[in-house]
Amino acid sequence: MTTKAFSATATDLVANFGNTAHRAIGLYREGGERFANTLEQRWKTALKETSPKLTAETRKNAARAQQKFSTYYARSLAVTADGAEVVVDTLVGATVAAIERAAAFAQARKQTAA
Repeated sequence: MTTKAFSATATDLVANFGNTAHRAIGLYREGGERFANTLEQRWKTALKETSPKLTAETRKNAARAQQKFSTYYARSLAVTADGAEVVVDTLVGATVAAIERAAAFAQARKQTAA
């Protein structure tokens, strides 16, 4: 296998890894959003069922708490997913650059030896 062919194959492999990682991150994000929606619906249902037994202030505090929890969860989901995407992009970019440099070095070495 020539240096050029090896370099192209390795680069394609790394790019496929990056694409797969991005799909996994997307699934993580989507699953987290579904989870948050399910919890929100359960919270609203529970609050509706217990509402007659609660004071107005308790209902208001429960609704505020749910909003705060949802906000923090959404932020943490976004931060972790965005951070994971940055890590994948950085690793893929650095790996592709290393492959290209190694191939160029091997090619230059081959030409000096000839």
